[in-house]
Amino acid sequence: MKRKLTLTICFVAVAAALAGCGGSSASDTSYMAKSEAAPVAAAEEAAVDFSDDLYDYDYAGEEAAVEEPEVTAGSSDVESVSDSEIMRSSNRKLIKTVNMSAETREFDKFIDNITDKIESLGGYAESTDISGNSYDTYSERTAYIVARIPADKLDRFVTGVEEASNITNKNESVEDVTLQYADVEAHKESLKIEQARLNELLEQADTLENIIELENRLTEVRYEIESYESRLRMMRNAVQYSTVHLNVREVKEYSPDPVEEKSFGQRLVEEFTDSCETAWETIQDFVIGFISFLPILFVLLIILFVVFIIVFGIVKAIIAIVKKSNSKSAAKRAAKMNPAVKAPMQKDNAAPQTDTSAENK
Repeated sequence: MKRKLTLTICFVAVAAALAGCGGSSASDTSYMAKSEAAPVAAAEEAAVDFSDDLYDYDYAGEEAAVEEPEVTAGSSDVESVSDSEIMRSSNRKLIKTVNMSAETREFDKFIDNITDKIESLGGYAESTDISGNSYDTYSERTAYIVARIPADKLDRFVTGVEEASNITNKNESVEDVTLQYADVEAHKESLKIEQARLNELLEQADTLENIIELENRLTEVRYEIESYESRLRMMRNAVQYSTVHLNVREVKEYSPDPVEEKSFGQRLVEEFTDSCETAWETIQDFVIGFISFLPILFVLLIILFVVFIIVFGIVKAIIAIVKKSNSKSAAKRAAKMNPAVKAPMQKDNAAPQTDTSAENK
């Protein structure tokens, strides 16, 4: 019984795969043609023959009631749609990407205008990165913006950027994903058919092994359906919202347009002039930096002077203590070396004392 149920599930999966894979091959001329119905029906009938003794259920009648999805070009007939007809359809899926490099002399104003423009057109900034303009020194600022703009308003946004800045580089690319979208959608629909069929089999299952096997396959089918739906959502988003990669650089002067090749003298004069301007800007930056550093330099000099006074006082005190200690040591050494000098002094001091005692008597 388990073997027969397994064969039934396999035939259902094969039938669904045949229905979905019909649109993925580049050599096929249709996604869901009527000519494919015969092999699919044969496979389903074979599955019914193997499972007739499992349940008292008319599988052939139910499978005949399940209608396969049709991919049409807008008409109500059941004719299949070829790849060329899909490509000629007005409902084509185009993913547009624009890369732009711009220069501006009013950086803050330009960034604010770009942000307002994105919001007014119904788009959004996917990422924004601004760098440069440090506090200590002047540096040219740059910005990198990834904007998502509604596809029908992309030209208005690009024109607005071109009018508000100097464009140094620009390229556009278009990717047609019409066939990929139809292929993924066909696979998803075929999996839904298989899911409905498995649910019907699950309702008729009467053993635990059959229920577990059917539920495992249902879980796989649901996961595949969610994966295809996620891919469809991503493609729809990419089609509805075009992507613009915008590099912005702050400059003092716009880059000149390409001109004819210059002579040696013209190039020499221009290079010398540029070098002089660079040297003058360097001198200005040095003077400005030095003047701005003077308050800090004054504070540092005061700190160094105070430290010098403290260190000088400490050294002077240490020298005085050392000298005093050395003088005491020298006196002690002199006393030890000449004891006779001390004896007469003691005798002289003793004589008056003797005389005084005699007088007292």
